[in-house]
Formats: sequence, structure tokens, C-alpha cells
Amino acid sequence: MIIGRSGNTEESLDFSSPHGIITPRSDNFVVDGARFYYLDFQGAAALGSCSHCFHGAATDSGARTVKFLNLEFDETVPRRIAYQTPWQAIYNDLDGSLTGLGPNSWATPDYTRHHVPECTVSLETHGGVICDSTSQVRRMAFYGATRTHIFDGMHMSVLLYDDEVLEAQSSIEDYLLDRS
Repeated sequence: MIIGRSGNTEESLDFSSPHGIITPRSDNFVVDGARFYYLDFQGAAALGSCSHCFHGAATDSGARTVKFLNLEFDETVPRRIAYQTPWQAIYNDLDGSLTGLGPNSWATPDYTRHHVPECTVSLETHGGVICDSTSQVRRMAFYGATRTHIFDGMHMSVLLYDDEVLEAQSSIEDYLLDRS
């Protein structure tokens, strides 16, 4: 049970934006049966991402998969998720208690690449995008890269390259140049 603020609180809590649980920077952590109460102040949230990643030099790329089930949120918890640096996380809702979209649904930060028919933007409550079970959210990581690697220092964009997506575009060249 996580209680954000009660009648027995300290004054400094009123000026902070706490998280009930901050998930780790490792895969397959499971949160089972947590109940959240009184997190209705100063941008507080039930969940935060990437423990010990509180600044850009934390050397973790994020996007770790954390699994959730049997969660309960009191009406005093308007914000379920507040993502943190590096703003990459994958939350797999095993029973629908986090997203409200049923078993095997997902929550992840809001990026244009996540705007697909299976997903809905839910910034106020979920801090990003929630997706139903017909989609899968996965981490992509490259290991063993060297300084001479072809992608060294470059930003990488991952594009949907399905036939129906490409057919809807005016030209393949315009689609490939779109950095959004």
C-alpha cells in the first residue's frame, strides 16, 4: 500500500512531486498487488520510470519492460504514470489494472512512433500512450558497437514499413524523410 499524503504529512512533501513506486532500470521487474492512495498533489504519480536515472548522464538508455498486475488506484490518484529521464519505458499490463484496456495491454511514453491504431494518447492519466493487446511494445538495443560504427553519433529513427502505411503516403521518399 502506497499513501502519498495523509493528515500526518511533512510540509516539504507539499512542494515535491513524489512517485509511489519508481521502477528499476532492468527488465522483467513485476509489481503485483500494489494499492495507491492520496497522490493528488504537485504532479505526484503512482509510478515513475527508471530508478537512478534522474539526469541525462545516468548512462542508461531506458525502455525496460516492467510487468504489472492486480493494481488498485483510489480516486485520489489522478495520475498513474510520470515517466522520467531518459523518458523510455515499457509497461506491460498483464491484467488490465494499469491501463484499463484488458490483459496484455501496454503503457509507454508519448512519441509519434507510438501513434498507431492500437494505441491511444493518455497524457493526463498515463503520462503517454496506452495500447491494447493487439500490439506489442519492444525495446531495440544495439550491443558491441564500436567508435567506428556507422551509426556513431547519429540519431536513429524507426519507421513503420508496412504496405498499408506506404500506400497511404504521397511518395516513399517523402515518408523516409519525415523525421517526426
